[in-house]
Amino acid sequence: MTEHNSPIQSLEARVARLEAIDAIRSLKARYAALADQKYTSDYQRQPQPVMHEIALQQAMCFTERAVWTGGAGFGNDLVGRAALCEWFQRSPWRFAMHYYVSEALDVTEAMHATGSWRLWQLALRDDDARAVLLGAVTEEKYERTPSGTWLISEMSFTQLHMMEPDDRMSPLASDFASLTALRKSGLSETTRTV
Repeated sequence: MTEHNSPIQSLEARVARLEAIDAIRSLKARYAALADQKYTSDYQRQPQPVMHEIALQQAMCFTERAVWTGGAGFGNDLVGRAALCEWFQRSPWRFAMHYYVSEALDVTEAMHATGSWRLWQLALRDDDARAVLLGAVTEEKYERTPSGTWLISEMSFTQLHMMEPDDRMSPLASDFASLTALRKSGLSETTRTV
């Protein structure tokens, strides 16, 4: 390698790293959007054929032999797209909004990368429609396919925390006025029963 070529190769490597990071961010955004598309705007699960198609697309964000480490009650430990697709179809939610933030991505080689994300999620449980706030950190590994597409090869959930914002069923609202009206109607019901 000559001194003249070094800066060019260094620039090429840096650009390739930035392109990989951008592709992984796009992959994560697609995964989160698909996770949320499984639910309707009126807080219901999509019809089964639609749910299956979206779950299949969500599973395609992963490599064929991907590993999911969700732990007890959160998908358990799964291997492969078929198992992931099945889990995504039977997810415990009837509504969810996933926010993945504060990523730390490291492209270790041209074909491999690692990362961690902080997850904040608002959801409604499918079994009783109770609101859940969920926070977690996901530790992930990625592989670049021969065609240049980045996919998730491993995803594990650490520091998983869930809470219900109240001890009664809390419907969601789409704006502050509706939220205030729901709160006031809940307060007046509580006042009447006391």
